[in-house]
Amino acid sequence: MKLFGVIYTMVDIDLSNARRPEHLIFLRELMAEGKIQTGWKFPHYEAGAIQGTLICAAESAEEVAGWFRQDPVIMAGARTFEVREALPMSL
Repeated sequence: MKLFGVIYTMVDIDLSNARRPEHLIFLRELMAEGKIQTGWKFPHYEAGAIQGTLICAAESAEEVAGWFRQDPVIMAGARTFEVREALPMSL
C-alpha cells in the first residue's frame, strides 16, 4: 500500500456549493472504507485556487484517480484534481 495526495483546485464555487452535500457523502464513504487517511481544506474559494488536499492509501495513483473521477464536484466540473505519490515527512 502506498500513500497519495489528492489535490483539489476550484473551478466554479457556485457549482461546488451546489454539489457539496453529495461531495461530503462521497468523502465520508471513502473514509469509512479506509481509503482516505486525512485531509485539509483551504479557505481560498476563488477559481484557480487549491481548495483542499487529501491523503489516500492505495496500490496506485490510477486507482485513486478512479475513485475521485466519481466525486460529484469533479463530475459536475466544479473542481479539478490531481493525484501525486506522497511520502511521510521525516524530521
